[in-house]
Amino acid sequence: MDTSVNVLWAGVDWADEEHQVCVVDTAGKVIASFALAHQAEALAGLTSRLRALGQVAGVAIETPRHLVVHQLLADGFLVYPLNPSISHKWCEALSVAGATDDPSQAFALADGLRHHHERLRPLLPDDPATRELALRCQGEVALIAKHTALVNQLQATLKQFHPVALEWFEDWTCPSAWEFAVVFPTPAAVARAPEKKLYAFLARHRIGASPRWQERIEHRNDAARWPSDPAAEAALPQLVASLVALLRTLREQLAKHRRRIEALFAVHPDAALFDSLPGAGPKLAPRLLAHFGTQRGRYESARPLQQLAGVVPVTKQSGKSKEVHFRRACQKGFRNTMHQFAFCSLRKSEWARAAYHRARDRGQANAHALRTVAAQWLKIIYRMWVTNTPYNEALYLASLIRHRSPLIAWMQSERAGENSSKRT
Repeated sequence: MDTSVNVLWAGVDWADEEHQVCVVDTAGKVIASFALAHQAEALAGLTSRLRALGQVAGVAIETPRHLVVHQLLADGFLVYPLNPSISHKWCEALSVAGATDDPSQAFALADGLRHHHERLRPLLPDDPATRELALRCQGEVALIAKHTALVNQLQATLKQFHPVALEWFEDWTCPSAWEFAVVFPTPAAVARAPEKKLYAFLARHRIGASPRWQERIEHRNDAARWPSDPAAEAALPQLVASLVALLRTLREQLAKHRRRIEALFAVHPDAALFDSLPGAGPKLAPRLLAHFGTQRGRYESARPLQQLAGVVPVTKQSGKSKEVHFRRACQKGFRNTMHQFAFCSLRKSEWARAAYHRARDRGQANAHALRTVAAQWLKIIYRMWVTNTPYNEALYLASLIRHRSPLIAWMQSERAGENSSKRT
């Protein structure tokens, strides 16, 4: 940046219908302040209006994903996405009373960026294929959450009038359980059902006629002993059928998302890196890739990634006072992905398993121990990512031996215990 030029800094307080824009110079003087309608023509003219004011060095906004952001990036502006809590603090600093409005928030963003731009990082967007993969993965996670909520609602509804269905099926994420609740909508329907019809249902859904199922079918008349609520049995089966219809549709949409994610991941240049991670599998590997992206210059070390994923604690120290607590300000989706990956890696990685059990022995709860494993994994993955090197368990174990890691002693004792049990 040419420091001899009086550069400008902009802030955009976005909203659904209208965006407030403020531009300040290096002295903090307001050069322009205007409202921008959320319309195609207005967004297209935003960048030309900014360029007409002078050299805009950066634009601050409280979101990394918005059509305003896309327009600014497409026209070559540096965009600084900010956490709303940061901009809120900046805004509070401008008013003792804490009064805020849209123009003042836009000014706080612009003036805050003027002061703190050297400690902030501009948005580095990934290529379209990686961005699509990331959005697809986010969509899949959101749909899975909806699926879980619907399954829970279905079970809660059945508890009100149809306990037999809940007794006969343990896994209610399975479509055969949903179908049973529709085909046999009440306990009385189960009790009246011919044996042939029940066995045909099992065959249609490829459920083996095990002794347990045979016993259920033979004693199906016991279902009639449950108390009957005429009002519930008149109304709730329709709700069950509606929930099942929603679950079927959601399952189809999840399958479409999964196919597209797998296709995007298969041809991605970084697929081999994340596919090499033990325990990642076809679901977590694309999500991990999406969280890292392709911009290697985005992070200078693994530490920012650990903070974004919320797997390292927050330390507050002043004088002799020191507090260490759980990190709540993080990307929740990233934390969930790392939590799941750390758990899945315990079966596939010897050092990860040792790190988990060592953390548990030190008194850490299950979730805390998994975060400890995830923090170590992020160091490894970051190194893989910047050097474009797939993971190799044997090489990493050799590195632990060279550095005399305490995990080696733990693994050796675990192996000795396994060998002893085998001899016994």
